[in-house]
Amino acid sequence: MSRRSNGPWFYGQKNTWYAWHEGKRVSLKVQGEGNDAEAMRAWHRFKADGCPTPKPKPEPTLTPTPKLEPTQEPKPIITINSIVDGFLADAASRLKPPTLRLYRSHLKPFVKAVGSMKPEALTPKHIASWLHSFPHGSTTKSMMLRSVSACFSWGISNDLMTTNPARKVPKPKSKSRSVEAVITREQHDAMFAIALPAQRQMLVMLHDTGCRPGEACKVTAETFHLDAGCIILHDHKAERTGKPRVIFLSPELVELFKVQAESRPKGSLLRTSWGTPWNAQSVRLMVSRLAERCGFKAMPYGYRHGFATAALASGIPDATVAALLGHSSTAMLHRHYSHLTSQATVLREALSRVRG
Repeated sequence: MSRRSNGPWFYGQKNTWYAWHEGKRVSLKVQGEGNDAEAMRAWHRFKADGCPTPKPKPEPTLTPTPKLEPTQEPKPIITINSIVDGFLADAASRLKPPTLRLYRSHLKPFVKAVGSMKPEALTPKHIASWLHSFPHGSTTKSMMLRSVSACFSWGISNDLMTTNPARKVPKPKSKSRSVEAVITREQHDAMFAIALPAQRQMLVMLHDTGCRPGEACKVTAETFHLDAGCIILHDHKAERTGKPRVIFLSPELVELFKVQAESRPKGSLLRTSWGTPWNAQSVRLMVSRLAERCGFKAMPYGYRHGFATAALASGIPDATVAALLGHSSTAMLHRHYSHLTSQATVLREALSRVRG
């Protein structure tokens, strides 16, 4: 039977009888090709019922997925400990190792005392009490306070705290150790007499140039300039000035480094008796032990103080002495080296000129 006829028709693939209604195929619910009579009766019933359009199956109701608010991670609690950790991590990327070690040595006991506190709860009184709990001298305490203040200034610039309570703590008076630290010519001669050959080379370098111990450790064939008789360092303590550090050498040191540079084209020219390069700690231990054997106390920087003292006492202009020491101005010289005893000879000569 034609599928478009006005009556039931059999759909073989479904084994079911269908009829057309309003252009749509409607099942008569009769199966079997031989059931044409039953299919006809079903068709008549279908027409008698007004040919209702089969109700479409209801669409499944989808429950809308509730919109989840983005979870907000709780803000980390900022403490003094976290500020110090951040400061030291940043300092490690921009400061020299000696400066970093100094900050760590000062801030470690500070964190131990108040590390769990929040920055807004910390007061100048807390810092002052912590500072006064140490038996150190005023100079050391002043340096410790500066380290704490530097850390808090970093915290303010990084929006971790709003105020720097360390700035309100009275600063312990920093005292220059230049008078006590000076190594005299007699003390140098005493240490030199009992020193080993490798130690003597370092002592001569410190005595004749007034350089910093760390600078003496950096002398290499590349930094030694024979024609000019000097050492030129681009990596030095005051490199922020943009100027190289020039260390002028005595004739004895020029000859020493000339020989050393030929045998050691790479690496440090000044080495210990074991053949290892000197460092700041080994130089300090060497000087202190030699001085102890000679019956006095001394540190490597005493040579630098002694150099400045002798130069000023000899009437050498302040600016010249500052240049020899590697200072960009005379301010540091006046602060640490220009004490009364170092200029006694100069002042007496000036007095004689005034009164004629």
